[in-house]
Amino acid sequence: MRWHDLLFLHWRVPADHMRRLIPRELELDCFDGSAWIGLVPFTMMNTRFRGVPKLGSLSHFQECNVRTYAKHAGAVGVWFFSLDAERLLPVLGARALWRLPYMWSRFAVERRGDTIDYRLTRRRLPSHPPAHTHVTWEVGRAMPLAQPGSLEYFLSERYWLFTRRFGGIERGRVHHQHWPLCAATITQLDDSLIRAAGVEPEGAPHAMCSDGVDVEGWNLVRSG
Repeated sequence: MRWHDLLFLHWRVPADHMRRLIPRELELDCFDGSAWIGLVPFTMMNTRFRGVPKLGSLSHFQECNVRTYAKHAGAVGVWFFSLDAERLLPVLGARALWRLPYMWSRFAVERRGDTIDYRLTRRRLPSHPPAHTHVTWEVGRAMPLAQPGSLEYFLSERYWLFTRRFGGIERGRVHHQHWPLCAATITQLDDSLIRAAGVEPEGAPHAMCSDGVDVEGWNLVRSG
């Protein structure tokens, strides 16, 4: 798959507050003493399973996730509060197979030059807490490659995801080249996805964006 036209928005969150929001089995992953919550909208392209023919229109859709960062059994990765997606089949499949909190949402995305306007509204379903987002960003200058130990590396270079399945923590690995990051200027932000996750964001977010990376993913395995 390819993760394309992606935005990283992040806010600091007190570690004690975030600790109450993630499973007790996970260790919170902090930077400078703070937990972080991220809003990450992007376009999913060329999605397919190994050994399976291309999925046609199902291989291309909009997605937006809300996430924080955690550790478990030596792996450092992502814990998702929500993943909003445009196509119903991926939503149903991910909820059933991987127990990931996917939500079926309506999207309207437009790119004009270096400006990307991204909107989503969750559909009214019993499993979906009401929420929406509207964010517009301008792609800026290219940033140096993020280095280990930097905030930019901490927020972007994540190669494991965690989920709770079959009574325990499982994890799935992803692989891609290091993110080619650019500065991002936020010109519009109206979001309730973060609040739906249980966090009241404060202050201006840390913002950066990317044209995208090609990604490989593997099946879930028991963590630890």
